[in-house]
Amino acid sequence: MNVRRLAVVASILLCTSVFADEPQLRKDVAFLAAPATDGRGISTNGIHKAAEYIEGRLKSIGLQPAFGTSYRQLFPIKTGVALGNGNKLEGVADGDWTPLGFSSPGAFAGPIAFVGYGIDATPIGYNDFDGIDLKGKVAVMLRYEPQEKDDASKFDGRKPSRWSAMRYKVLQARERGAVAVIFTTGPLQDEGKDKVPPLVNDGPESPAGIPVLQVKTSVAEKWVGDLTAWQKSVDADLKPRSKVLETRISGVADVKPQFVDAENIAGILPGRGALANEVVVLGAHYDHLGYGGQGSMKPNEHAIHPGADDNASGDAAIMAIAERLKTQLADVNNRRTIVVALFSGEEVGLAGSSWFVGHSPLIPRVVAMINLDMVGQMRDNRLIVFGSDSAPQWKEVVDAATSFSKINVTSSGDGYGPSDQTSFYAKQIPVLHFFTGAHDRYHTPEDVAESLNYAGIEHVVDFGTSVMMHLASGRVTPQYARAASAPAMEGDSRGYGAYLGTVPDYSAMSETTGGVLLADVRPGSPADKAGIRGKDRIVSIGGTRIENLYDMSYALQDHKPGDTVDIIVIRNGEKKSLRATLTTRGGAAAPAPKVSSLVIKAGKPYEKTFDGEKHLKDIRQLTFGGENAEAYFSPDGTKIIYQATVPGAGCDQEYTMDLVTGETKLVSSGKGRTTCGYFKYPQGDRIVYATTEGGAPECPAKPDMSHGYVWPVYPSFDIVEANVDGSNAKKITATAGYDAEMTWCHQGGKMIFTSMRDGDLDLYEMDAASGKVKRLTNTPGYDGGAFYNGDCTQIVWRANHPAGPALDEDRALLAKDLVKPLHMELFLMNADGTNQRQITSNGAANFCPYFMNDGKRIIFASNVNAKGFDFDLWTVGKDGQGLERITTAPGFDGFCVFSPDGQYLIWASSRAQPEGHEMNLFIAKWVE
Repeated sequence: MNVRRLAVVASILLCTSVFADEPQLRKDVAFLAAPATDGRGISTNGIHKAAEYIEGRLKSIGLQPAFGTSYRQLFPIKTGVALGNGNKLEGVADGDWTPLGFSSPGAFAGPIAFVGYGIDATPIGYNDFDGIDLKGKVAVMLRYEPQEKDDASKFDGRKPSRWSAMRYKVLQARERGAVAVIFTTGPLQDEGKDKVPPLVNDGPESPAGIPVLQVKTSVAEKWVGDLTAWQKSVDADLKPRSKVLETRISGVADVKPQFVDAENIAGILPGRGALANEVVVLGAHYDHLGYGGQGSMKPNEHAIHPGADDNASGDAAIMAIAERLKTQLADVNNRRTIVVALFSGEEVGLAGSSWFVGHSPLIPRVVAMINLDMVGQMRDNRLIVFGSDSAPQWKEVVDAATSFSKINVTSSGDGYGPSDQTSFYAKQIPVLHFFTGAHDRYHTPEDVAESLNYAGIEHVVDFGTSVMMHLASGRVTPQYARAASAPAMEGDSRGYGAYLGTVPDYSAMSETTGGVLLADVRPGSPADKAGIRGKDRIVSIGGTRIENLYDMSYALQDHKPGDTVDIIVIRNGEKKSLRATLTTRGGAAAPAPKVSSLVIKAGKPYEKTFDGEKHLKDIRQLTFGGENAEAYFSPDGTKIIYQATVPGAGCDQEYTMDLVTGETKLVSSGKGRTTCGYFKYPQGDRIVYATTEGGAPECPAKPDMSHGYVWPVYPSFDIVEANVDGSNAKKITATAGYDAEMTWCHQGGKMIFTSMRDGDLDLYEMDAASGKVKRLTNTPGYDGGAFYNGDCTQIVWRANHPAGPALDEDRALLAKDLVKPLHMELFLMNADGTNQRQITSNGAANFCPYFMNDGKRIIFASNVNAKGFDFDLWTVGKDGQGLERITTAPGFDGFCVFSPDGQYLIWASSRAQPEGHEMNLFIAKWVE
């Protein structure tokens, strides 16, 4: 081996052991997140103090200026709007109204149409626009939504639903022909204050397309009458009371866009030798929300948002990595140039990084970009790395860095996402984005320096230094890949809807012209198949005019997967009409991070082997004693939820297990009996399970087995949703009869479960946003144990559909809340309930079917070719062909599911004590 190369490798190996960064990390975060920096908002004085501090740190590290003789790159950024001199509203005093920050400028006139809350929530049976012709009218509406702070609300009652968003309301009115929208706050929310809000800058997004104003409550009541009585009536019966008034009104909204100069800050560690002309960018954004506003999770709280995790943690980390690189690369004579860049304007649309890639002569020489955004809240010793599919070489780099850092790493996805790496990936540059996960301090005044996990940040610095050393030394040259897989952003879901697969051009976010300019489309996505291309500007989706990114998001939320919509784009100055069939996000596999770097330490190795179990490798036993079953993975594949009757307990409760540490927690209440726990997808921040505790706190009576083996379907079973630790549990079903066996669509947004609400055991789909339920099966008998495939377009389940005397026996048992599961076959259908067909016809008890990650096969348990309790695992094609036996151990093997990435199989088995009554959980690597 070359001596210099040996030195580089030694440096990579040692990079995690010779530095103590925590004091400097604390110092950097403390300054950047201090009150003096005003939350580092774009228009604050504090962000300039942060810039000065960062420039000083880059100089002290010994980096050279990145922009000629300067460390700073100025660029203009739209921060919002200011009032012009021409604002007027007929008959209303100046202090009693104001334009809103996302208003378009312009004059308007027309009759007033009072449209209540301005909500079209057809999925839950509420629509303020029913029977109202808005064409040419001024729509007056209330902010917020009905039945707030009401646990029985059809909307939510605890937090605003998507229908309450002001931009969404304006879109609904605009598309119905309204010439302007005037908001007011209802008396139940205004509480006698009778004020209008200050003009709040709405960031770089394009305006709404029509004038948008707000008036005092007292002004609105002069037009429409007693709003207190109106609100109480609507809260009581949810019947809209919209009407067109005889009053006409005119006005002018005079709002002017405001721009400021923002600054990117960057320093260079020059390269040497043959690699010196190649560049690696190490980046993080340093701006934040200032005093809150629209981007805050507490938008009505005017307070400093320190942004310690978002993103002072990333800033401190990349400066620590830069210091290490300066030392590690000192004696390396053939190395790439390193640019350490801290971007501004990320919080308002990736403005700084977009400007950087569009105005830096270095970009053609950049071979990779590493982005650190929110790395200060490491939990369970875990780091999430997005963008690993942006180059095939990333696996080697990530795996090597993981082995040297003291953390567990999950990686996934292409290079697009809500952070600065997107700007580089759009230029066909391979990227990685380091992230330690979302949390409840995100975008709040509570994101303070004292809340960070500094030991975790040090681990991120270890990992990042190793990655950068691989890149700087030339050991790896990532090659851009146009990946089709989007990363699963934990905690970053903003509702759900249909998936189109476009990537906005964030450099165009501040434009005042309408439409959404695209940087790219994801390969194989509906947009790609429809012929939509990067640089197209989308101006209409399904007949809805698209003025800005909000409009586009709402238009997609208003459609469902499977809808075919006409999309109008502007390409090279000409309009083109294209047609796309929308889907759910992702493909055959569930959209979860790959866990190839996961080291499972829970349980113990199970050494005994059985002939014929060629697909199972490195088997580990996870539980020891009692009855354990129904284990299902978290979206990131690092945890499971399962039900267990532990020794000495009367019946099943729900537990979670960390597969890395082995830590087990009781997450159900300990009352009643539970079954079928499942993680909420794709976030993994909630769980669902069924429990009988609503009927009685004791375990329900066990069924009488004297007349054969039967399952109880306790009528007191209802489904609850709770936090992952079991707190804040809330019923999501409350019907008479059995409700259980719920599983989530891995794309999010909907669940499937079994219920007796209509007198038979059938499958139902529940919309997660509205709670609306749709029945999917109606053949007499039992239908249950259902799971979606990876893209949630198909459902597999078990069923027993008896006829004749057997049906009579089934009905008699069901009257006693029992079923006899001796004969069950597997069935498949489309997610909407159509095209139902039978997969197996072996006359055995087949159950727990689960889609394999290729989307073509199903794994399940069956006692086919066996007797009684001797069950094994089998796989079969969706067409019923290609049956293959997977397990051969004596006793019971069942309740089988794959990890989200398909690498691990978990199942329940009696193999450790085949002659006894114990049932334990086992996990194995899957080998094709």
